[in-house]
Amino acid sequence: MRGLLTTRDQHCWKELIEKEAFSRVSWKVKYGHKFPRLEPCSGPRRKCILPAICPPKEQEERLSPSRTQEEGTGFKKQGEGISLPRKQEDKDQEPLLKEMRPATPKTKHLLYQGISWEGQGRHLYLQERKLKNPEEKFHYPVLSSWEYGWRLGDVITEIKAPIHARSGIVKDTFYIRNGVFHHPSKSDKLS
Repeated sequence: MRGLLTTRDQHCWKELIEKEAFSRVSWKVKYGHKFPRLEPCSGPRRKCILPAICPPKEQEERLSPSRTQEEGTGFKKQGEGISLPRKQEDKDQEPLLKEMRPATPKTKHLLYQGISWEGQGRHLYLQERKLKNPEEKFHYPVLSSWEYGWRLGDVITEIKAPIHARSGIVKDTFYIRNGVFHHPSKSDKLS
């Protein structure tokens, strides 16, 4: 940082930036015709379709008596009687490929029971989803880093959790006790 405070170094930095910009422009003039830039699609944009989040019918029936009691107070609830317009889905639209498998109805029902602050509702739903392996939640590996461990449970059937370490899979399957090359020594046979 100290070197950038002098005028000489600042002018040097400025020249480097100008040289880089000049070389980019000259490359574009020389080779730009070989690599035409793709124009943005001017066609109609597809809207993202999200599922409607509404409580199950059983819960609505349980809440309906409490609403009638609150109506007797004389206060009008905010947003009551207002309904949002619903867009009719086009039938000619192709269904979107979903990366994640949908949750089971039993797991999805956890969303509507209780509140997250008490450890129920959304909190319990996320805890339940977290217990499943990625292979059970997704159809295919979404990220390239997932490919290394994808379907590892099919190959390695016995996984022991070590006492003082996080995982012993790499140690047991990759490394040899005497180093990379296995040259047994006399001391190995003594114990």
